[in-house]
Amino acid sequence: MSPKQQISNGRISSKQMREAIQQSGYLLEQRVEPIIRQTFGYVETNPVFRDPDTGKSREIDIRALAGVGVYRKEGSFIFPMLLCECENNSQPIVFFTSESPISFTYCEDLKVSGIPVQFWDNDGFISLADFTGMEKFHHYCKGEVATQYCSFQLKKDKSSWLAFHSEEQHDTFNSLIKAVEYEVDDHFKGWSFPEQVDEEDINIQIYYPLLILQGDLYSAYLKDNRLMLRKAKHIQFRKQFFSSYKNEVETYQIDVIIEDYLPRYLEIVEGEIEGIKKVLQRKKRKVFESIEKIVQEAKEGGKELDSYRKYLEF
Repeated sequence: MSPKQQISNGRISSKQMREAIQQSGYLLEQRVEPIIRQTFGYVETNPVFRDPDTGKSREIDIRALAGVGVYRKEGSFIFPMLLCECENNSQPIVFFTSESPISFTYCEDLKVSGIPVQFWDNDGFISLADFTGMEKFHHYCKGEVATQYCSFQLKKDKSSWLAFHSEEQHDTFNSLIKAVEYEVDDHFKGWSFPEQVDEEDINIQIYYPLLILQGDLYSAYLKDNRLMLRKAKHIQFRKQFFSSYKNEVETYQIDVIIEDYLPRYLEIVEGEIEGIKKVLQRKKRKVFESIEKIVQEAKEGGKELDSYRKYLEF
């Protein structure tokens, strides 16, 4: 029986089942999950979250969380969180990259939550990025970035290929952003006053939105007015998004990598968390002075709020 006959009969063969699964992203998700688990420890597949715009349930492929102790005293942790989508792209995805003269500022777009993510500095608060000098070691501040991308499909008459902006990929990026927004807001909502100020520990979550591709990834750029294409392993994609939580436009930086680059990417994340940890250890007095001031300002704001996000967030 031919494949067309099997389809018309409404019965799929085991061979066709294998082919369909291999063309999906399911196997990619199965392969990367144990690799991520080795670094992060806790991994959850297909977690759901509430879409703030539609109120409906959405899901992403992988959510991973690690706990990195900061001081010998128990209770103070940095929690890097990886929010990941996996895609078996049948056609290459091309990102249009360029160098940025202000890339040293991009670590400010790293999404963080918890306490303290702002630090008292003489007469005002500064961000976690400024306090830890992230511009010196965070990958958001290095290399080329992209703000546009495309993939390819055959025209209807199959005469040539068309470069186009896939709605599926657009939705993938939006899902990652909305997942980060949900996790940030949920973490802030979970904070409550300590019995004593000196009992408040460090509890900082740092978010890494990530798209892993099974297929080819390319960087495109102009050189002497000529289009150049270069195979890539890692692209930093910057996307603006209107945040329903903050009621303003936010910039998100999303890492796009090929499957083989995942171990190296996880090493990068580990190195950055270690860099942040060392600064927090070196500036311990300033850290707890900041926590005390944040808690005091939140108390002055009243104890009947559902969320103290506006006091905790920079």
